Amino acid sequence: MVFSGLGMLWVNGRVNQRLIVTLNNSQENPNDQSQGSNDSPANADLPLDPTSLDAKNFLLTGSDNGSCADAKSSTTGGIGDRASLGERSDTIMIIRIDPSSKRAAILSFPRDLWVNIAGTTRQNRINSAFKSTDPNRLVDTIEKSFGIPVDHYVNVNFCAFKEIVTAVDGVKVPFLYPTRDKKTGFNVATPGCVNFDGDRALAYVRSRSGYRYFDTTTQKWLEDPTGDLGRISRQQDFLRRSMQRALDKGSSNIGVANDLLNAALKNVITDDKLTPRGMLDLAQAMRDLNTRTVATYTIDSYPKRIGELSVLIPLIKTESMKQALAIFQGRAPLTAQKASIRTINNQTVVLVAQRIAMATTTTLAIPETTAKPATPTTTIPTAIAPQKTVGVVPPDDPTCR
Repeated sequence: MVFSGLGMLWVNGRVNQRLIVTLNNSQENPNDQSQGSNDSPANADLPLDPTSLDAKNFLLTGSDNGSCADAKSSTTGGIGDRASLGERSDTIMIIRIDPSSKRAAILSFPRDLWVNIAGTTRQNRINSAFKSTDPNRLVDTIEKSFGIPVDHYVNVNFCAFKEIVTAVDGVKVPFLYPTRDKKTGFNVATPGCVNFDGDRALAYVRSRSGYRYFDTTTQKWLEDPTGDLGRISRQQDFLRRSMQRALDKGSSNIGVANDLLNAALKNVITDDKLTPRGMLDLAQAMRDLNTRTVATYTIDSYPKRIGELSVLIPLIKTESMKQALAIFQGRAPLTAQKASIRTINNQTVVLVAQRIAMATTTTLAIPETTAKPATPTTTIPTAIAPQKTVGVVPPDDPTCR
């Protein structure tokens, strides 16, 4: 979403005011069109060949920030006073973007993943490596633990998230049942295609242990028992919808692009190699992205108690996880996919219309099925990494956008 706004208005020079950091692994690449002497308004009309742009990994993090809480909003209580909590990130994703094929994929890292923290001799939860103004420890931790290189970094705090959603006139999410979370203040009283403003969207994507939906059959409020894994599924779904909203709005409306830019300048942090020209190239190359084919993955794990901590131990040696990691490691191409869910008796309960996958065992993984390409291709890949959907997620309604 930020790229749409930044890419369209980079010539006004204001993007140079953005908050930036330096990645230790950054290297100048003379063949990379996102860098170099072409990064000037004089070259704005240079023809763009998307096939010349390499696939890149973007580390996207979301950080706490209570400074923009609206005291009049019902969602304020869910943010609370965060002054004593320090900086945390409950959202850690790698987004791989391939301009040549106009495809993208998302890999999420649960915040409680127990990993070796880079630059230390200790193990801890992965979000303990996070620092918004210095992402290098987190970058190194991801690379050493999962073999995934990071090309660029983008951090979005609460304030930026709200302003970005507002800039595109809200993001629409479909619901078939009344849904709420009293902890974050999230509430959908009437089912349907709901257009979230910034406050409600923030309460929605932050909803975790308090997420409830009203089952009209049993006439009871049921909870999503998958916790952070369910929240990750909803965040991935919301990100796809946000990308589509930005493409629909920002690519044709200069006012929307300007609002996106203003939100980015104030609250978004990027690495210094994510140049204005690179943002423009990326926005141009990806404007025809079909967001419904964006593949989504989450690091497999199993729960374990270590001392007083409840953590998740990564499972990266399974065949499905090896295939998924190969995509983000650059060893396998991105392929158009659409997640599917299979119902297994006594292990999951799936309400197909709502795409609700409720884990009823101690294992929080949904049995997987191999996803098929959404459209025929001339080259059939040797293997397609299966996707999993865990938790309560919205239905697949293409008309709600």
